[in-house]
Amino acid sequence: MLSLSVVTPAGVVLQQQVDEVTVPGLLGEFGILPGHIALLAATRAGVVSYRSGSERGRIAIAPGFAEVDGKDGVVAMSQRATRANKIDRAAAESLLQDADARLAKADGKAGAAAPLPPAERAKAEADRAWAQAQLDALRS
Repeated sequence: MLSLSVVTPAGVVLQQQVDEVTVPGLLGEFGILPGHIALLAATRAGVVSYRSGSERGRIAIAPGFAEVDGKDGVVAMSQRATRANKIDRAAAESLLQDADARLAKADGKAGAAAPLPPAERAKAEADRAWAQAQLDALRS
């Protein structure tokens, strides 16, 4: 068994014993099973999925880090994380549409006179990734 913890600055989102975990790494998803070697990896916005017996769970996370301690402990650290059963689909869809509109404006589409400043573009990209991660977590 693995001891999985998903934590944010606001607190612990999940702490549970699980059989396996899948984490969205920067270069793609990676799986963790008991006995995995120690590692520290950057994560992208996406879905942490886990299985404990026949129970399966999904958590949307923003970018962050995942640590495997080499002793069957896994910690996913992120600025934001939400269990799939706590996600507001309408709010996530609204955020996605808003972020897409801001990015279209930044790309000179939708009649924009000037591109967005880099910080505003980065915020729109982060909002889009977070909204998509939430919607992906709702898919089973």
